[in-house]
Amino acid sequence: MQIRIATYDEQRMAVIQEAAKQFRKEHPGVSVLLELVPNRAALKQRQLAGENGPDIIEWEGANMGRCLEAGLLTDLSEFTDRDRVDLDDYYPCIRGAVTDQDRIGALPVMAETIGVYYNKEHFDEAGLPYPQEGWTWNEFVETSEKLTRRDEQGNVTRYGVFVSFGYMLCIEPVVWNNGGSFLSEDGKTLDGYLNHPATIEAFEQYLGLIDKGLSPRMGVGRDSWIDCFVHGKMSMYMDGNWAIKPMSPERKSKFGAIGFPTNKLQPKANLFQVCGYGISSTCRDRELAWSFLRKLALPGGGIDKLWSVLNLAVSRTMAEQSGQAEDTLYAPFLEELKYGRQSAYDWPGMISAFHHQRTFDTLRHASDAKRVLHDVVARTPVLGPVDFASDFVHYGA
Repeated sequence: MQIRIATYDEQRMAVIQEAAKQFRKEHPGVSVLLELVPNRAALKQRQLAGENGPDIIEWEGANMGRCLEAGLLTDLSEFTDRDRVDLDDYYPCIRGAVTDQDRIGALPVMAETIGVYYNKEHFDEAGLPYPQEGWTWNEFVETSEKLTRRDEQGNVTRYGVFVSFGYMLCIEPVVWNNGGSFLSEDGKTLDGYLNHPATIEAFEQYLGLIDKGLSPRMGVGRDSWIDCFVHGKMSMYMDGNWAIKPMSPERKSKFGAIGFPTNKLQPKANLFQVCGYGISSTCRDRELAWSFLRKLALPGGGIDKLWSVLNLAVSRTMAEQSGQAEDTLYAPFLEELKYGRQSAYDWPGMISAFHHQRTFDTLRHASDAKRVLHDVVARTPVLGPVDFASDFVHYGA
């Protein structure tokens, strides 16, 4: 008997190897075949290989309903019900991402969401209080203005903030919190959503930070964005929880973290991504695969602590046992999972319709937003039918 699993990520492979080691001790007659493929696209191709593909599927947030309907993943609810898996232990947005109409397609292992890091010294120098949970977009902009430093000629010597631009990462939650969206809830329509006045206004607000010289757009030098923040070239840094892991203890003590700024007139929403593992629909021994999946992914089994080293915890048990719940940098990101909303990019066809059309290359200034977004919608008012399996291969590539 054997279980087959593949990944393109060496850090994930190390966790999978430990799970396999422990599993073999309990199932000495079972071999676990691990495969490290070169990239995400190669992984998806392996997962579509039918009976020759992996038994355990690595899933990265693609719309779960479509994954189940296309036969890429199998429904695990018979196992979770039978073994009384506590799905309520997962944060609500995480639980929602892996389920569809009472079906569960994967067990989540780690998540990502975004917030704002800030340099405590810069706030202290400016005599500003540290940002507090529930701060608004206007407060965020005003703080950026107060933290920006210029020389006598008016040239920026230190930016108040860096906001990622060139893809949708931090723009979509600004859109949501302004009452807009990229895409209809059924994942089909851009017209009336991507070109809605509230969406356009949010793009203008975001790009306005760059137009005003409060944030750089590109070209800050050879260093990465996080290095620029660490070295004091900007006072706030809008990014994901993944920026915490590379920080040394000394650097962590210099910085604080706070949730994404919101609009008090709208229910708060924030972007999140989740990674998990499910069972292929072509798996020949689903009972055996489930036994391995429990070892690999369920909270409280020990392997979950290894996943939390790589990224954000997906469950309250995981958050507490890993120490993230008490960590001053991680805790604000866990709080943000209360407001998690899945991205339009989790729907097949969105990347090809919007992201791969060089849309952001033509969004240079706030004044460009209305024209560019209307042009996108005129080109693709509705996402056309796609070969979901093919789109799944290229998802996120």
